[in-house]
Amino acid sequence: MFDYTDRVVAITGASSGIGLEIARRFYLAGANLALCSRSEERVRGAVSSWVKADDPRVLIVSADTSIIKDIYRFCDIAVERFGRIDVWVNNAGIERPMPTIDMTQEIFDAVVNTNFRGYFFGCQRAARDMLQRGKGGSIINIGSVNAVTVVPGQAVYAAAKAAVSQMTKLFAREWGRDGIRVNCVAPGSIPTKINAEKYKDPAADAAMREKIPIGRRGDVSEIADAVLYLASEQASYITGQTLFVDGGLTLVHG
Repeated sequence: MFDYTDRVVAITGASSGIGLEIARRFYLAGANLALCSRSEERVRGAVSSWVKADDPRVLIVSADTSIIKDIYRFCDIAVERFGRIDVWVNNAGIERPMPTIDMTQEIFDAVVNTNFRGYFFGCQRAARDMLQRGKGGSIINIGSVNAVTVVPGQAVYAAAKAAVSQMTKLFAREWGRDGIRVNCVAPGSIPTKINAEKYKDPAADAAMREKIPIGRRGDVSEIADAVLYLASEQASYITGQTLFVDGGLTLVHG
């Protein structure tokens, strides 16, 4: 459906879940991939079923996106290898749900540094390359329904994801005349490692399915669909938007 032949796509947090599926789909669409995670080995293992070890179209880098110098290094290595970045996907994320009264400074910093600060400086570094080349590009941030829903125990994560949505708008306006589109894809309830423990309880899974208007939880492939669309020329007049891919979950209050 989408053709990304010879395009260069950089994805953070690509070792599992949503990031891994986004990577797989861009690869199948012909893209050159720059992938990072805190563990290079985990990424290599995760992509081994569809990428050969010496595939020149795939670059894998160990980088912790909560550390700014790691973000810069990942981007620089990708540009050195492929010559440019056409699409940048900020996907790395962590959750630490807990009662707000129990939140520590260390956990606060970890959540904000990964889910917001890392996104900010990832956008900045990718845009710098795009601006220098003068050819534009597309930046996709992975947000969350938590940006607009109210879930007890998710104060810090939700605030960080709300910041990502607002940041997306600001960057889209700032860089629009330079041909850089910036959008956000906000998943609803998608089974991944980040929430696997919570939904081990069949009652929790059933309650969520009952809550979602479509009547089921989503799939990582449905998030990847949205990302590939927003990064494509078919979405050339879309920027500054947060697309909720949530089965209608944000329609439900309480």
